[in-house]
Amino acid sequence: MADPDPLSPLRSARKVLAAVEAAEGIGLLEAVAGGPVPAGQLADSFDLRPEPLHALLRVLRWHGVLDDTGAAGWQLSEVYRELLTGPPGSNARALLRIERWAAQDHLNADGVTAALRGRRLPTEIPDAELPALADAMLTGARASAPHLARLPELRDRTSLADIAGGSGGYSLTLCRMFRGLTATVYDRAPMLEHAARAVKEAELGDRVRLVPWDLHRDPLAGPEAGEASGPAHDAALLSHVLHLLDRRERVRLLTGAGRLLPGGGLLLVHDFLYEEPPAGSALAASAVDWLALGAAYHPDRRALAAELAEAGFTLRRTVPLPALGTTVAVATRD
Repeated sequence: MADPDPLSPLRSARKVLAAVEAAEGIGLLEAVAGGPVPAGQLADSFDLRPEPLHALLRVLRWHGVLDDTGAAGWQLSEVYRELLTGPPGSNARALLRIERWAAQDHLNADGVTAALRGRRLPTEIPDAELPALADAMLTGARASAPHLARLPELRDRTSLADIAGGSGGYSLTLCRMFRGLTATVYDRAPMLEHAARAVKEAELGDRVRLVPWDLHRDPLAGPEAGEASGPAHDAALLSHVLHLLDRRERVRLLTGAGRLLPGGGLLLVHDFLYEEPPAGSALAASAVDWLALGAAYHPDRRALAAELAEAGFTLRRTVPLPALGTTVAVATRD
């Protein structure tokens, strides 16, 4: 039977997410990740009032986040323990923090209204949130890069421009998978500090270069010379970048990417494409993020092809990645 109030699940989800975000922000989820902890001990450790804490713990149990083991105390449920701990969990926890910041900052009704009236927010997140974003990008890239590595167009390339490549996860993973590949990560200096640590840990400093570059201020140019130096790479990657930009900014960035490539050079755009996504899906909901930013990003394949053509590229094919909810657009420079 259909829910007589289709808004009810949306209101409920917002309330439950607030409870999960509060528990993560306080440190409760981390405290119970290793095994049962009595409620009294949690109250003492985090200076919380016992009665509202008990209510929060029950709410989280009702929604499958926690298990009540009885006298031994409370612990993360198996599903959430797998999600929030270990390498995959670092991404989930980081995304929780980023989403909480976004909801407080702009990803709300006031933010959407302001965007509709012309407000445009910076694409950079505050420095306080940068470590969480760097962790999320690194973990997400390590999971996504193997999907890109399966593309036959990438196999014979030797020099990758990882544009707005963040903490370098794509470059590091792809260079491990292709021994003949080198990469240059272009991004802001604060983000490259995180990339430098990842490069050092991977022992790939001889193959992964880091070039300070600002998305809104700097032209794209090769790592050795100025803007007029000519093609510096034979492949370029834009992963989860275009959705932060409005149409004019996207075409400008794509045009800049073309300056790094020779004719026939490969461009991979890994991002969201909106071919009428199912109602209630994560993909459909993600468009609200870009709307609240002021980017209003929601292209389908035809719209993306038009933007690429305006920037001097030909879209060759699109490859959906259902496991990630994203799409890779494969294009070549004219």
